[in-house]
Amino acid sequence: MNEFYSAVGLYNYGLNDLEDIFRETESHPDTEIEARDESGENTERKIEITRYVKDNLGIRERGFVYRDGSFVRQRVFPIVESDRKALSDEVSIIELKNSTGSLTRVDQAQLGCSLFTYLQNLYEVTDGGEMLTEESSVLYNGISLTGLSNSGMILLPKGEEKDDELEKIEGRRRKIKDELFSGNDNAYEELTLTEMEIYSKIDKRVKNNGVYGVIQNTFMPKWIDEDVYFVIGTIEDCRETKIDFNGQLVYQLDLSCCGLNFIVAINRSCLLGEPLEGRRFKGKVWMQSKILI
Repeated sequence: MNEFYSAVGLYNYGLNDLEDIFRETESHPDTEIEARDESGENTERKIEITRYVKDNLGIRERGFVYRDGSFVRQRVFPIVESDRKALSDEVSIIELKNSTGSLTRVDQAQLGCSLFTYLQNLYEVTDGGEMLTEESSVLYNGISLTGLSNSGMILLPKGEEKDDELEKIEGRRRKIKDELFSGNDNAYEELTLTEMEIYSKIDKRVKNNGVYGVIQNTFMPKWIDEDVYFVIGTIEDCRETKIDFNGQLVYQLDLSCCGLNFIVAINRSCLLGEPLEGRRFKGKVWMQSKILI
């Protein structure tokens, strides 16, 4: 995910510049966590090391340590950390076959799909596999959600305009769906007609107000079972983080989107518009999670 290093204050850094940062991380890590090994069968020490660029923005590396103490890098990625609980649902861990990493999967009714996020603290809670260790399972306290964006823009608030007639139609649609779930197959035709009526209403509003004047927020995966999403969310708070050694400015936005609350970090150079509370953020976001224990 080289395209997201800008979100931790490393905008426009080339591969050689990033390599210098990686070596500094390996020489002077701020934290080091060794993977749990409940079986005692691992012949190598798997570790995660982190060096923070500023505050909660950092670089994390995964690898293993030889017997002579030398570190072999297997995976490196940027992170924005948070200890604020976003979800308390049970998670499944899915190991990425072509990478030293895993995704968390949480089924979310409000999204109408599963939420996939890249797991930040894999070695803190597992032995590097797909299962939480016994101790981590007992201490499990939910997950935090954060995201990194390399491209975004600020939208004005949607406004409070209401369409009473549309709300009535949507209420009727919900009742019809309840009938379908109760086994009334004859409601299919009525549901189809109702959804066509809703589509017609929304189409007229889009023509008059534009799509962003109708859609309040959205959370759409780039691909199926993917941890990168196209997001439109409401800004509830905004903080600026200035990187000491290069002067770059990173915004950390507290977003509310489709029933989820999470932090998105984005470099000022990658954001069009001024982020203010109440406005909306639209952009591509690499979603990450931290399992809280």
